[in-house]
This record gives sequence, structure tokens and C-alpha cells, in this order.
Amino acid sequence: MVAVPLSQPLWLMRIVLTLSLVAAAALAGCAHKPTTAPEPAPAPAASASPDVKPTESFFGRTKSAVATLTPSPTSGIMGIVSFSGGSTSVDVHVVATGLQPGSIHAFHVHDKGNCASADFLSAGDHFNPTHKPHGAQDQPHHAGDMPSLLADPSGKIDASFTLQGVTLGGVDGFVGHAVILHASPDAYDVQPSGNAGARIACGVIAAQ
Repeated sequence: MVAVPLSQPLWLMRIVLTLSLVAAAALAGCAHKPTTAPEPAPAPAASASPDVKPTESFFGRTKSAVATLTPSPTSGIMGIVSFSGGSTSVDVHVVATGLQPGSIHAFHVHDKGNCASADFLSAGDHFNPTHKPHGAQDQPHHAGDMPSLLADPSGKIDASFTLQGVTLGGVDGFVGHAVILHASPDAYDVQPSGNAGARIACGVIAAQ
């Protein structure tokens, strides 16, 4: 505390005394402050849409896809293939023109999403992630095996069907692979690919 001579006026002594008390209170407050900073509050957990699993990949959520059919140099076939479905089945709708009236054509999903070569051999073999034999839908078959398609009297295909036990997205899904229309019908009991003949149209399946 500051000492003030008794000869000073009373008002001055009161001011000095007040200042001394304020300074003492401030020092006492500093002495009681914590020496460590408080821990920050934890960040809120990231939220996810209720209909999407946090561990589900983008391709696993794919619900629709499409492939535009490109003709081989000699076929002149044009078309589009639409895919939709959930986790255990896929609905397929094929529209194609430029075929011989009444002709029947094998139709498969192939392993590689590559239609670059003129003969479409760049698409590789049938898509077969589960290593099954080639076959019809009511028998053990490749994931890429599909029903043969019939052209109507005008040379057009407009067909719809459902594939069971397959999916569009995910590691074993159709997206990113190629779909091939063949020149001949599918002989389902002939291994490894049904003796389906030349590849006359090809398209890569892309998610929508």
C-alpha cells in the first residue's frame, strides 16, 4: 500500500487508498487464473443422408445406367441399352435398328469397357466375376449372360427383361463394362461363350 503523509488533505488520502485497494484486487484476480487453457470442445460428428450407408461407395449407389451401341464397320446397327435396378436385380431395355428382319442375336455384358477395336475384341470375354460357366438364365451362368434378342419384321429390336443376382454398381456391377450384340443366336450349352459369332455392335455402360 502507498504511504501518504498525514499532512496531506483528507480527500487526497481517500483517493490514494481507493487506488491501492483496486490494485490489490487486480493482483488477487491474476493469481487465481488457471495456468492451462481449457480443452477445445469436440467437433460434431459428420452427418450422412439417412438413405445412404457411410461406407457405401458411389458405384454401389448406382440405380440407372445407359450404353449407346456403336456399329461395327459392316453392320450399320444403331441402338441404346438402358439399365435400372437395385442391389440384387437389373432391368434391361434394348432398342436397336438396322438388323435383318426376324434375325436372332446373342447379347452379353463383356469384361472390359473398351469398344475401340473395329471387331470389338477389345471388350474382352464375357463379364464373369463369379467364375461360372456360360449358360441360360435358368442355369448357372456368367453375370454378363443375357437373353438372345429377336428383330421384328422391320429389323428393329425393342426388348425388356430382368436379370437376377446382378447389380449395376459396385466391384461386381455392370457399370464400366461393355455390352455386345452378336451376329448369331446364343447356343447356351456351348462353352465358353455360346458360339455367338461376330460382334456387330458395342457400347460401354455408364452410370447416370
